[in-house]
Amino acid sequence: MKVQWERWSPLAGVLAVAGMVIAFAIASGSPSTTDSDTKIAGYFHSHHTRQQIALLVFLAGILFLFVFFSTLRARMVTAEDATVRLAALAWGSGVASAILWLCAVVFFTGPAFAADDTSKFRLDANTFRLTSDMGYEFWISAVIVGALVVWATSAVALRTGLLPRWFAWLGVLVGIIQLFAIFFVPVFVYWGWIVVAAVLLWWKTPKARAPAAT
Repeated sequence: MKVQWERWSPLAGVLAVAGMVIAFAIASGSPSTTDSDTKIAGYFHSHHTRQQIALLVFLAGILFLFVFFSTLRARMVTAEDATVRLAALAWGSGVASAILWLCAVVFFTGPAFAADDTSKFRLDANTFRLTSDMGYEFWISAVIVGALVVWATSAVALRTGLLPRWFAWLGVLVGIIQLFAIFFVPVFVYWGWIVVAAVLLWWKTPKARAPAAT
């Protein structure tokens, strides 16, 4: 059972990204801060179910992301041997990144839950603009903090060969791109890195050790 877990647990990263992308697709079409007050006020009362489903799917993706980061940490600890600072950095920043992501989506979908909770709810357009921008700040922060995961992993890969050197050097560039998360596109770069890292870790899963002779 443990061998099977070691073998397949890295692919939780693929499931994590799939969940987040699907949630993103489900919530597509929601109003932006530049839309009219009328569109903003009326949208969530007629689309609250879609927004709620998007949150639940995104949350499932976050749970898989925790599994991926725990697997990444375990592999990094094994590779670093005595020193585990970079593994701790990757794990801590990964968890922080995931929580920031979840906070962002809570702000994005909050109006939908309020609309479903009571018919007395009336969404003010400017309040929506405020909460939406706050959510985006959390989103940006999640991607930027995630750069530490990428750089820590690259450092261990370059030192120990945990992952291919080309991927380690690519991670340096990916982390730099993540610093410009305000432009939104870097999130797709980060998601792509998680997927590739997950597949490489799955591909390079260590074989089970033979029992020691008595």
